[in-house]
Amino acid sequence: MPESKSHSELNASQAHAASASLKPLLIVAGAGTGKTLTLTHRLVHLITSGAKPETICGLTFTNKAAKEMRERAARYLPELASGARGPFLGTFHAFGAKILRMEHRLVGRGINFLIYDSDDSLSLIKKTLKALGVPSKTISPSVASHAISHVKNGMHTLEDVAVFARNDMELMKTIYDAYEQALVRTNAFDFDDLIEKAVRMLRAHPERLKAYQNKYHHILVDEYQDVNAMQYELIRLLAGSTSSTPHSVSVVGDDHQMIYSWRGSNLNTFLHFDTHWPEAQTVILDQNYRSTGMILAAASAVIAQNERQKPKTLWTENEEGELIRLTEARNENEEAEWIAWEIHTMTHNDNNDIKKMAPSNNDPAIIGHRHDQGYVPTTAVLYRTNAQSRAIEQALIVRNIPYHIFGGVRFYDRREVKDALAFLKYAWNPQDELSRERLQKNLLKSRFLALEDARNTISESTTPEKALAEFIRATSYFEYLVAHFPNAEERKENIFSLMRFAREFDSLGTFLERASLLEAHEEPQRATGNASVILSSIHLAKGLEFTRVFLAGCSEGLLPHARSFEERAGLEEERRLMYVAMTRARKWLALSFYDLPSRFISEIPQELFVFKSLASSTRVFSDDEERYITLD
Repeated sequence: MPESKSHSELNASQAHAASASLKPLLIVAGAGTGKTLTLTHRLVHLITSGAKPETICGLTFTNKAAKEMRERAARYLPELASGARGPFLGTFHAFGAKILRMEHRLVGRGINFLIYDSDDSLSLIKKTLKALGVPSKTISPSVASHAISHVKNGMHTLEDVAVFARNDMELMKTIYDAYEQALVRTNAFDFDDLIEKAVRMLRAHPERLKAYQNKYHHILVDEYQDVNAMQYELIRLLAGSTSSTPHSVSVVGDDHQMIYSWRGSNLNTFLHFDTHWPEAQTVILDQNYRSTGMILAAASAVIAQNERQKPKTLWTENEEGELIRLTEARNENEEAEWIAWEIHTMTHNDNNDIKKMAPSNNDPAIIGHRHDQGYVPTTAVLYRTNAQSRAIEQALIVRNIPYHIFGGVRFYDRREVKDALAFLKYAWNPQDELSRERLQKNLLKSRFLALEDARNTISESTTPEKALAEFIRATSYFEYLVAHFPNAEERKENIFSLMRFAREFDSLGTFLERASLLEAHEEPQRATGNASVILSSIHLAKGLEFTRVFLAGCSEGLLPHARSFEERAGLEEERRLMYVAMTRARKWLALSFYDLPSRFISEIPQELFVFKSLASSTRVFSDDEERYITLD
């Protein structure tokens, strides 16, 4: 939508939300309904209605969202561009750091305190456990790190995490207190402290709380469905009633897109807004500007099955668009090959289209992303787990299709994959010093000695799969991952993906040659031409949009993930993940699966998709052309 300095660009619901009274306001913004535009207009309305810019505090979850709000607001109010005496627009953590820097004496730090990232804090926890004489078999550093983070984010109490970590309360308290003392000693905060310590300080010093309440009269919150308990407490404190000036609280979000319960997001905070904030008003944004009618209808049919939600019916004036593609493959490799072939075909067609429209590539009617070379339809391949990227990357590499992994690393660059391959290389070629040194460096001495014994059992007749299994057994590698990494389950899935690939080879030498070619392949950068392909997990793709979306692995056990099967809340979050993935697409959407199809597929009305099974198809090669045809 074009931007102007008035509300004239807004639809009725957006304008209502932007100019609502100063009572607590919940803006329920469905996917693609213009939430950032609306929240920005809310900010502009407050200023043009008399609020001083410096009395406004806008809290976001990403720097990108804060920057977008800042730039949009400056278009309407150019005086905000200078940044002088403007509103605070930044992340929760940036705001917490700002408070702690101002109040460093009250929280026992020097003004030059450091902020430790996850690696730094894990290293400090390791040193703390060593100083306490707590062996890793009693509690691993990664488990201790998880437990401490959960406490600081308000997800659990120390007693809760002690049960989770299978340790007694006194031990967990000792570890927690020693780690906190170490942070004070090193004049540092960990990332969770930026909010937790700010909240604790405001609670303990009412005079400082009142000062901040008198400073910030208007609180704006983006992605409200994602706030955790400590972030909610910060909002509640800032908007409290101990100040001399009435406060307004305006939050925007979508319960259908709450996909972060594992890091503390609480759906009840969103659903019960009117209970938490007396006299609350709710405005629903339900006009979607992003997707075709077909995509929106399919996504809406899926999310409608959730019980815990604020019901809303999204609609659009966009074209109906193409039917959704639903494709069944025999396995993950065939699925990936099909995706790569479809992208290859689309790229060829896009090239022709770009040539045809080149003289008029400034036409605003052209839907797509613009780069220096003109119109570029963006294509994304989304997946539930990062381990799924292995087959997709491989298929794209074979076809020489440039791709970029959004917010992640290539499969063969992941540490656990490189460790496993290092063992296979060392077992195949004992003169490989680089692989030997990697294993010595990454594994404890006892594990490396066990690995040396296991290496002697590997022969030319040993299959790659059996060799990998021997590596895992001899080094207790999965236990090693749990002890050292907070995302151990994800790393295990990467190993399992490598093992599935290894299962295709009888010879260890042949497998290593194939894997080395893929490993050595230089990752293409994000293409500036029409071949741009983005690979991303669904979680990281939230907030993005693409012209075309392939959603891979719509299979039971993947989406929904097997870990969600035991409780309804978990299944409902998986359904929200499906919804988020589907609503990233603007013009074209393809779902694919192998083995057992996801239960979510059955929730899409059959008239909205066209189905094809590769199990009843065969590949036909003709010169440089390859296509699938259906067998009678």
